[in-house]
Amino acid sequence: MRKQYTQNIKSMVVKVGTSVLTKGGFFDKSMILRLSSEFSRFLKKGVHVYVVSSGAIGSGMTILKIKKRPTQMCELQASAAVGQRYLMQCYEEAFSRYGFSTAQVLLTWEDLARRERFLNAKHTLHQIQAWGLVPIINENDTVATDEIRFGDNDRLSALLAILVQADVLVILSDTNGLYADGKKHEHKSRIPVVQKVGHSVFRHVKERKNSFTVGGMRSKLSSVSVCTRAGIPVFLADGRERDVLTHIFNAQDVGTLFVPESVTASRKNWIRTFTDLVAARRKRSA
Repeated sequence: MRKQYTQNIKSMVVKVGTSVLTKGGFFDKSMILRLSSEFSRFLKKGVHVYVVSSGAIGSGMTILKIKKRPTQMCELQASAAVGQRYLMQCYEEAFSRYGFSTAQVLLTWEDLARRERFLNAKHTLHQIQAWGLVPIINENDTVATDEIRFGDNDRLSALLAILVQADVLVILSDTNGLYADGKKHEHKSRIPVVQKVGHSVFRHVKERKNSFTVGGMRSKLSSVSVCTRAGIPVFLADGRERDVLTHIFNAQDVGTLFVPESVTASRKNWIRTFTDLVAARRKRSA
């Protein structure tokens, strides 16, 4: 089954979680170098790679020597302002080793929630790709407020995959897929394939967060559901595993594959996705 979703890939969105980019409570620059090396293998084959990277706040915390994630919005945004510059510097230095350059793209909820801005973002990203640059995408944490935030990059990566009509979304985290009853360390409990992200899937969730991370497994599954409903397959795998993308696209039994539903027209995907998300946001704020 994996082969049909990993062959002849022309474009992919890869979300790199904060848990991948931190080690022992500190930002791990070496992971960006390792991942950039692997991304470059696909870029040299002509695959369009969109990198949704968390880590701005985490890297800012490391630079500022803050051990506990701030709770006040102004502190979070200031930390992101410090960290985003360093995060992009790390990506640019890493990709330049393999002959590529990067472009920073910072998005807010409103950039994708309104059709005219949605289309503008789409055209901008396509132009970046046409120029041979690697887009590094993140939420614009320095200006986003609670009312206009995606909430985490899991959701942003799913919406971006729909935006650029990617062939596949890969979510790299600190877990090698979805595990039955959250028993991460028991090999036999890993669920290799999920045919449909329904209510029964969420019973496997056991959240594990730290001071750096925002989204947990429940957030990932919600985002996976958005993507698969739009006809895009999703892989969830351990981003700290060496050559993880190579293993995934060699159709090896790595992580969890979430099988997509039938493909619908791009415009219908956009309308359906944002109608559902706006309704959910209103319900939470009521």
